[in-house]
Amino acid sequence: MRYLLLFISFISIASCTVYGVTNDYKKLSDAEKTQIVPLKDFASIDNTQIYKINGQQLKTELAKHPKSLVYIFTNGCTSQYCLPMSNYERFAKENNYKLFLVMEGYSHLHKTTEQRSEVFREPLYSIDNDSYNSWYSVRYHRLFANELRGIEKKAKPKWEGNLYFFNYDKLEKVTSELPQ
Repeated sequence: MRYLLLFISFISIASCTVYGVTNDYKKLSDAEKTQIVPLKDFASIDNTQIYKINGQQLKTELAKHPKSLVYIFTNGCTSQYCLPMSNYERFAKENNYKLFLVMEGYSHLHKTTEQRSEVFREPLYSIDNDSYNSWYSVRYHRLFANELRGIEKKAKPKWEGNLYFFNYDKLEKVTSELPQ
């Protein structure tokens, strides 16, 4: 009897889908996969695509803008640190920031794309895990954030937030909440 319960428990656990450990690209539908493309040039952005980007590419683009906000987020996040995307777009527009919306991975992608509207349509980016030779989100997210911060790749700084404010390519502050 004990082995039967153990077997049933194992089958139940094996059939569960776990999100967020990797970039979850393999869990996307074929239609969603066609939206994910490598970034070639910021000048030819199409808002129907999601561009894979690394920290160096983003830093190069940040250098062209006097005020930028990079928001690194998880699709479908419901914590106090995740507001609807329109809040970040509105804040950036009202305060003259160039906004970069960067997904940590692809799980629950539909929850982000459903927020898109005709009024607010900033381009979407995702961390290019291939640039960091890792499928594990904790690792490639840290390496991406370290590139933005300009610190050693292997460093493990304390989490300060997911909003990165830049003056050109110089990081001014990292915070978890939009300023009032």
